Amino acid sequence: MKRKSIAMLAAALCTLAITVTALAAELINAEQARSIAAQWVPAGSTHLVTKDESFEFVPHYDVKFYDNKTNTAYEIEVLRNGGKVREFKMEAQTALGSHKIVLSVNDVQNLVRKEFPNAVFTKVELDRGDGLYEYEADFYTPEVRGEMKFNPETGTVIEKEIKYIVF
Repeated sequence: MKRKSIAMLAAALCTLAITVTALAAELINAEQARSIAAQWVPAGSTHLVTKDESFEFVPHYDVKFYDNKTNTAYEIEVLRNGGKVREFKMEAQTALGSHKIVLSVNDVQNLVRKEFPNAVFTKVELDRGDGLYEYEADFYTPEVRGEMKFNPETGTVIEKEIKYIVF
């Protein structure tokens, strides 16, 4: 009876050790997160910071880049466990709305569908702020939830926030 209990305890400890080792093997470091995030931004973008968010509910790295050519800021959340991208944000610093409205709601939906062909829209509306118009499109697919803002005259993306459904 005593041997059986010891054998069960030993098996449980081995299982725990294997599980911990497997989890630790999948953890990435800040340099790996930076490398993963760099693949999501234009070549030549400047790395600004990689912030370790280990103590958040979902441990991740916030990696920030800036593209001087287009004056666009990027922020990518990379999961510490496994290195998947959880969230992608971009904001064009010099792209603004417009006084002219050339694009229709359908045109904006087609712009989103170029990147996300199976997008289902929850909102596409024309907003006006600071005297300029911009379209805001909220959508989802089986893989993502997203929000994009467009210049209503040119279709230029002003902002994009994409949250990936990762497990």
